[in-house]
Amino acid sequence: MDQNLQARHLLISGAAGTLGRAAALACAAAGATTILLDKNLNGLELLYDEIEAAGGPTPALYPLDLAGASESDFAELAARIERELGALHGLLHAANEPGVLGPLIDLGGHEVERAFRVNCGAPLQLTRALLPLLTRTGDASIVFVSDTAARVAKAYWGAYGISKIALEGLARILSEETAAAGRVRVHTFLPGPYRSPVHLRAFPGGASKTLPEAAQLGPALVALLAGGGPAIAREATSPSTHQTGQAHVR
Repeated sequence: MDQNLQARHLLISGAAGTLGRAAALACAAAGATTILLDKNLNGLELLYDEIEAAGGPTPALYPLDLAGASESDFAELAARIERELGALHGLLHAANEPGVLGPLIDLGGHEVERAFRVNCGAPLQLTRALLPLLTRTGDASIVFVSDTAARVAKAYWGAYGISKIALEGLARILSEETAAAGRVRVHTFLPGPYRSPVHLRAFPGGASKTLPEAAQLGPALVALLAGGGPAIAREATSPSTHQTGQAHVR
């Protein structure tokens, strides 16, 4: 798959987070114009400066809290992208709400609602709003970021684990619904363990310093968001701790 992203417009949710930031830097370095969405405006501005300093295409900042965003907010975003950029070629769902990890019996209603909202509900609504733009390009990619630990339904992963399992179901249904038209590739990206706030929270005494940095995932995400090749559903994984950045299609 061609990894040159020049002339491609990509929206990255959770762009100020660990993985979103790494993806944005990698995509900008490959030539993409990035639309950076996050609730953390300061983090977005720092990322903007870093992309500019590296000589990447000028990004667009879009501060938005997915936990409180409505369908009208997403519709407005889609309208602005169409008006100001004219096209959208890729969507990376990197926003993440780990919530409180622990026994299901201890979960509070607010924790469950927020985790499902940010990790599954908002990605669904955002995808619905942007799908017409993505479909119109005829060569688009949608990437949902899941979690290798959460997907196996281990104990104590709480609402985060349940919401990630639901997200993978969303991705599979969307891939089935878009496969016939052949205009959008749908991917589920499983990064494997890497140094992140979620991993530190889940394994506070673990050897996180030996894990790969999020930046090592950049090339894999660039490959999934690049154009070319058949528009089919893919599931990309990193099979071991020290191969985190190598996207494998199966």
